[in-house]
Amino acid sequence: MAMAVVVAALTLLTSGFPACSAAGAAAAACDFPSIFNFGDSNSDTGGLSAAFGQAPPPNGETYFHRPAGRYCDGRLLIDFIAEDLRLPHLSAYLDSVGSNFSHGANFATAGSPIRPQNMTLAQSGYSPIALNVQLVEFSDFLARSQYFRSQGGVFPRLLPREEYFSRALYTFDIGQNDLTAGLTQNMTIDQIKAYIPDVTAQFSDAIKKVYAEGGRSFWIHNTGPLGCLIYIMNRYHLEAPEDEHGCLRPFNELAQYFNAKLKEAVDTLRTELPLAAVTYVDVYSVKYNLITQAHQHGDYLSTFTPSFRPNNFSRMGRLIGACHCRISSNM
Repeated sequence: MAMAVVVAALTLLTSGFPACSAAGAAAAACDFPSIFNFGDSNSDTGGLSAAFGQAPPPNGETYFHRPAGRYCDGRLLIDFIAEDLRLPHLSAYLDSVGSNFSHGANFATAGSPIRPQNMTLAQSGYSPIALNVQLVEFSDFLARSQYFRSQGGVFPRLLPREEYFSRALYTFDIGQNDLTAGLTQNMTIDQIKAYIPDVTAQFSDAIKKVYAEGGRSFWIHNTGPLGCLIYIMNRYHLEAPEDEHGCLRPFNELAQYFNAKLKEAVDTLRTELPLAAVTYVDVYSVKYNLITQAHQHGDYLSTFTPSFRPNNFSRMGRLIGACHCRISSNM
């Protein structure tokens, strides 16, 4: 049943490509020889683990059968996107062991925000590798990979061709931590909304920098329903009203506000970057449906609900708390 859920989600997501469709047809219709990803835990395939220690079990237990750098017990959406384009899973840029960057690289790290946080990882739980740092890593990788590739030896097998950068798919899944950072600093919803324009402005600058480096195809995820995440519900369930599905309404409304501003930024980018194809992906709607309508998606998901109940918190924490990946834990 989980396979049907993932295929349905991918069908909705990849339908954004003008010439692509999901379930295998994308490989024939879209000629992307590489993927370069920027983001947070929603798409981190090993960056934070490489820098600060491996994500421990139960992460990786179902599909990889071992910790695999993902804060997830199965694959992430970025893994399914790569597979759908018949490309290998992305190696984390920061991972020096066993990595192959011939078809792209992943600069995402769990806990990464768009705006740098003025706190350490130990103090805040947020990665110091914000989007601006990921962009520096990408620029450095672009230049140095071509130098070392020209040296021959093993490098041509491990590093991308020069033309793979201009023909690549550039994926972005980031912004959630900019919202929760305000919450952890005890800001009000209105105070967080006040700085969102600066967050989306910095995001737009990032897209423009990749465009200046030759990137032309951009795949941008909006943020998911914060009010359905277990760690948000655990902390705020006594003070925030629930919606009809048991998710915390104010935090979902905050996510929707961010997404509206992000969509405005994307619309502006389409005008300012005439040679770019910029796809805005409504991940919020897909995740919200999977979480709140779990009973419609088979036996595997039907036993779970987003409503906070202390007696099933542990199981929910593993399977729904990071809903971007755990819906696919049997895959």
